[in-house]
Amino acid sequence: MISETRINAQNKINARANEVEGHLIRILSEWQGIKACKVSGYGGFVQKLKLQLREYEQSHGYNVPDSTDCEYGSEWWLNCYPRHTTIMASLRDRKTSQTVELYLARFDDSSGLLTSVFNYTKRKTDYTVESVANNIKKATELEEQARQLRSQVRDFSIH
Repeated sequence: MISETRINAQNKINARANEVEGHLIRILSEWQGIKACKVSGYGGFVQKLKLQLREYEQSHGYNVPDSTDCEYGSEWWLNCYPRHTTIMASLRDRKTSQTVELYLARFDDSSGLLTSVFNYTKRKTDYTVESVANNIKKATELEEQARQLRSQVRDFSIH
């Protein structure tokens, strides 16, 4: 059974991810058609974008190491990074260890040019224990129905 604590943690990180994704997409949209990522050495972001992202993190209180203010320093940890041809971010709630991956943009790995910024994804922030439990139950029932249907036509399956 999913607990109320788990539901609240997911709603909380989804709400924060919605906010962060909107901010990062706005930042990255200014880079469309511009070299945003290094293509030699160890890769990473070009210095100007790296500084812009770091400034965003600092101005919004992300990635603050442990301090006397809070057991964890800042509650939120945000890591933006290029991977293959995608610019991503990982948002983590350090108190609950909940993590959300954000897919933000695409870049050309041969030139480093940012080619497109993804559309904003609004994550659900109003989960309830009942709705999640009902959906898990329904999914399990549908999976069982699918297994039964597949077994009825297994002689016709192409492997």
